Amino acid sequence: MRLAGVASASAVLLPLLLVLATSPSCHGASSHNITDILAAHPNFTEFSAALTSTGAAAEIDRRTTLTVLAVDNAVMAQLKAQQLQAKDLEHVIYLHVLLDYFDAAKLASIRGGFAEETSLYQATGKAQAKEGMVSVTVIRGGRAAFALSGPSNAPPAALYLKSIKEAPYDIAVLQVSAPIWSPAPVPPPAAPPPDAAPRLADLLSKNGCGGFAGLLAASDVAAATFERSAGGLTVFCPADKAVSAFLPTFKNLSAEDQLGLLLYHGVPAHYSAQSLKAINGDVNTLATDGSKGYKYNLTVHADGDTVKLSSASPSAAKVTKTLVDKAPLAVYLTDAVMLPRDLFGQGRTAPAPAPASSPEHPPPTASAPASPPAHAHTAPPALAPVVAPAIPPTPRRRPAPSPEDTPAASPDADDRQPPADQKNNGARDAATWSLGMVLAAVVPVIVLLLLW
Repeated sequence: MRLAGVASASAVLLPLLLVLATSPSCHGASSHNITDILAAHPNFTEFSAALTSTGAAAEIDRRTTLTVLAVDNAVMAQLKAQQLQAKDLEHVIYLHVLLDYFDAAKLASIRGGFAEETSLYQATGKAQAKEGMVSVTVIRGGRAAFALSGPSNAPPAALYLKSIKEAPYDIAVLQVSAPIWSPAPVPPPAAPPPDAAPRLADLLSKNGCGGFAGLLAASDVAAATFERSAGGLTVFCPADKAVSAFLPTFKNLSAEDQLGLLLYHGVPAHYSAQSLKAINGDVNTLATDGSKGYKYNLTVHADGDTVKLSSASPSAAKVTKTLVDKAPLAVYLTDAVMLPRDLFGQGRTAPAPAPASSPEHPPPTASAPASPPAHAHTAPPALAPVVAPAIPPTPRRRPAPSPEDTPAASPDADDRQPPADQKNNGARDAATWSLGMVLAAVVPVIVLLLLW
């Protein structure tokens, strides 16, 4: 009977174990297929073929939590023209697989604007030292750039263009503009034709953001950065009333700080109205430049149904209206101009026009150098030392004063009195001591009587 029970149990358990042993979750295998993902995008057939021929596709399909940086057929044609050897092509392709997950939102919120990631080439063991490490840098304009890690100062050429596939924390497939590395330089692909969508400046001007649109138009760099932002864009446009009130301060900023403030109102990713409420943290902006250490992070958080944007301003700006929310562009109207912490934080105050002269504050002489107030460093006036009044020690005991000598109650007098709980503790201590003395005297007497 026992053997029959074991046999019947085995008949049930063995098929179950076989199913579990062959399941993807048991082996930690992925549920994706990179060639199937790219098959839906005809412009990446050459890259897909290279993944298969080099063996990278099989490595990708058996791994999870990774990012594939794909290049289109035009870039692959330039690589093929170099007639690369098999080992060089493998080197190039394996560098385009990062062993970490990066989607568009994560790229836009890289802390500090820089990250160093391990590539599939580094994981093969064929890389010398850190030859297979890839740096991810958020450059001016908020765009993510991929390059080999190392001391080279050459500008990164592989720029993030758009997202092809995102399966959170499993696999992300992103399009980049060029190879991260190749044995010979690859010329950049031809610029795409201009988009037929309306220009951002026109859209802002017609929706209550004419003041902000005018500031953008006055800065060629800012206007071009907003117009050409690839991979998605979210704009926080201050209302005309807020811009008008801030304009005197804006004019006192240096040209570089004006540019930083304008770019601070754009995020290099599309955030829908719903996803905006779910951020609750910092995001990079178009002003973020990891290569120069410019953070320019903006804090986004939801307060009920209201989205608030925290910066160096005393109060958070509020999103009051959605102007556009259609990928890859989202534009939101705000009730205030946001001040970058990099310019106005850490005790720095917003520059303002010089106040009218007064006897206490005489105007500067004509020979004083003119400089933006935000960057002025003036020594504070010398102040006389402040000596705190001496507090007399509290006496341990004090005779009770007569009623006629008792002064009126005052806060200082109350502060010098011991708290009520201290008085109660003293009374309890005295009672405890007295009881102990009585017990010490009585116990020996009782013992002697018992012995007698």
